[in-house]
Amino acid sequence: MSTEAQRVVVIQDASKDVSCGAIRGVLQSSSLKMGDELTLLAVLHQVNNPSTLAGKLLGYKIKVDSNSMFGANQKIIEEELLKKEMEYHDNEDIVEVSQQCEREQIQFHIEVIPGSSPKLDALEHARRLKATWVILDREMKKHNKYFMDKLSCGISKVKRDNSIEILREPIAIESSKIPRERSSKHHIKYDEMIPGSPEKKHSPKKDTRNFELEEYTATMKRVMGRENQDRGSKEVYNAGNPDEQIQHSTWMGGSQPDEFENSICSKCQNRRPRIGWIKDFTYAELQAATDNFSDNNFLSEGGFGSVYSGELNGLKIAVKQHKNASFQGEKEFKAEVHVLSKARHKNLVMLLGSCSERSHRLLVYEYVCNRSLDQHLSEHTRKPLRWEMRMKIAFGAAKGLQYLHQNNIIHRDMRPNNILVTHDYESMLGDFGLARTHEDTDHSSETGVVGTLGYLAPEYAESGRVSAKTDVYAYGIILLQLITGLRPSDKFLEEKSLVGWARPKLKEKNYPDLIDPRIIDSHDVHQLFWMVRVAEKCLSKDPHKRVSMDKVVSALQYLMEANTTCHIDDFSPANSDSACSVPGSSETQGEEANTESIETTLKRSSSIGETSGGLSLSPSTQCTSSGRSSTDTVSRQSSLDSIKDDDFDKKDVTD
Repeated sequence: MSTEAQRVVVIQDASKDVSCGAIRGVLQSSSLKMGDELTLLAVLHQVNNPSTLAGKLLGYKIKVDSNSMFGANQKIIEEELLKKEMEYHDNEDIVEVSQQCEREQIQFHIEVIPGSSPKLDALEHARRLKATWVILDREMKKHNKYFMDKLSCGISKVKRDNSIEILREPIAIESSKIPRERSSKHHIKYDEMIPGSPEKKHSPKKDTRNFELEEYTATMKRVMGRENQDRGSKEVYNAGNPDEQIQHSTWMGGSQPDEFENSICSKCQNRRPRIGWIKDFTYAELQAATDNFSDNNFLSEGGFGSVYSGELNGLKIAVKQHKNASFQGEKEFKAEVHVLSKARHKNLVMLLGSCSERSHRLLVYEYVCNRSLDQHLSEHTRKPLRWEMRMKIAFGAAKGLQYLHQNNIIHRDMRPNNILVTHDYESMLGDFGLARTHEDTDHSSETGVVGTLGYLAPEYAESGRVSAKTDVYAYGIILLQLITGLRPSDKFLEEKSLVGWARPKLKEKNYPDLIDPRIIDSHDVHQLFWMVRVAEKCLSKDPHKRVSMDKVVSALQYLMEANTTCHIDDFSPANSDSACSVPGSSETQGEEANTESIETTLKRSSSIGETSGGLSLSPSTQCTSSGRSSTDTVSRQSSLDSIKDDDFDKKDVTD
């Protein structure tokens, strides 16, 4: 191994009994030194099924697969995951290994992850951990060829006598020699994707305009086809006269500006591409741009495929390889690109183009510079997100989801991994590659379950019935994560889900126990109070009682603008803790005595806990944390429709 810090990952099958031979063998036979990292990665792909007699008596196991109707449900998986984590942490041999690593100043980690495919999930995490060497335990060594093909790091396997056999040394990564093929005349130039890119010298202005007009026309005709005519869209392409304006009105919100506001990151200067351009890439171009999809360029692995970073003539890109490319036909892929190409919003990751050659199906997106929300919420992050950052991210994600719903697109996999942020904490939704349009009057359909455990709405997980309200539920989980800093399957929750853990605290208004302890001294008490209310309204078990994203965006906008006396009837507390209703509303006549402003509610129900420095709600004390009073806040009438308090019952929040 090199003199640089090593990151050794030992991969085990957590569905089997805990085995310590491999991890001991690593310490005995390897040259790990101070500062190196050793990670025991255990993949749980099968769990006992306690709901059947065979499961109880014979230990019958079922797959960990959220996409299968025969897979284990979320609660069983979370329970088994917690048990397995405790097994590893309590194992005497592993405790000794941990102590030895501590003495030798080697960082030792244990990660137990759920996954339907041990090799795929292990591969993703090995890449995420940036492993310099991977060691396959006995149950995993049958996949050694797969890991050798997919990874460039060193690969070893554990033999029956617990000795370790080296299968391959690390592969030296050389610069890709794949030629950068020139785009055909019908492809958009790379510099046209970047706002403010200078024109080539000696290129007459009229010729450039002609080129842009012809390329825009050819590309949009090719991507959009005839489907817009069926939708009643009106699009006029006039290539005859370059001075005439292109009229472009699509079903995705009409004409768009040339670029987004604040399109340059203030810290790293990463610039968002121009709005509207889309290009057909060749596979050779994307191979060259990503250094032949090297491990060094690997970003993540989502539900739909692997993502790699790359660069094309100064433009940073993210390339997604579809997992099941060979099963997706050309027509279906083009239909998907057609939908994504029209999704243009400040809070959505922009699709720049696609590649469809032979069995390859790739999507090319803009590069977002500051990782995913999931990484920022991690307990291991050095700089936890401040409260105002969390509010900004929540607001941006809500606006992106609102835009999708307004255009009949359901995300279906809302989670922190799919919310990307810039260094300015502008948030963008990504990975809605398998989203589908729903033109039904009720915007719902029967479909197979696609999503992530912990974020699935009850009706979606149970029957596969999807609607915009399934996204709203997942967004509510994300709000809880922003408030608490916890993951849906966090071991701190013991054997409960995040919602099940939070529900009694919400009912009792025990907000100090909800807030992330890392920001307990910095949160805004008024915003916290109403953020909790918004989360509650998103998490109703009955999808019809969940609020729409329009109402969520309206409420968060008021909070962001510091309108703490605004009338947010849709999020008023149940029972008598209601916010003041819209003045003059026919629905509030005769109910004025039972309504009150946010200040009144907070004064009656909240206070600051002196010992914790956080928010402590009690019926008899007054709120003083934010320094705001009724004289320095602006009352503003809400545009939201009035919803009666009895429309939302705290008991209705699902586990």
